[in-house]
Amino acid sequence: MAGVRRFTDLIFWQRARQWSKRIFELAKREPFRSDPRLVVQVNDSSESVMSNIAEGFGRGTQGEFVLFLGYAIGSLNETQSHLCAAYDRGYLTKPEFREVFQEGTEIRKMTIGFIQSMVQPGSGVKHHRKAQPSWTEQVWERFERITGQKRPPLFETRSGPSRETTQNGHDEPAA
Repeated sequence: MAGVRRFTDLIFWQRARQWSKRIFELAKREPFRSDPRLVVQVNDSSESVMSNIAEGFGRGTQGEFVLFLGYAIGSLNETQSHLCAAYDRGYLTKPEFREVFQEGTEIRKMTIGFIQSMVQPGSGVKHHRKAQPSWTEQVWERFERITGQKRPPLFETRSGPSRETTQNGHDEPAA
């Protein structure tokens, strides 16, 4: 996020804002506006895209930001579903539907690309998980637990510092 000081600096937030505005304008026209339930749903979900981006930005950690970007993508998918319903009901022409649906797809691509750039190694967001023992190790652990006997010395594992594996599979010393 180098150079980004406010959520309003994010290009995909700006695009989400314009997208929401365009959907609002389309929903004000007849016959669309005669379906108040769908109008409220599509406007709320499209506004939620930009709101979740803004809220995540302000949360203070990159991990929470990524979480809220996921919520934004969910709201975007919901909006596209409502747009499908509007098209199916004859509230949008084919070119209008294609335009707003495609813009949503572009915003999703930008958001996913941003998320991917944040979680790449060296970006500051790391998801550590403990390394899973090998299948052989799991079998010996079960043997010891069930029988109450130690495994033969030949099959004992070397003891060393605890290690963790990042999602990309690289070992790192445990904190």
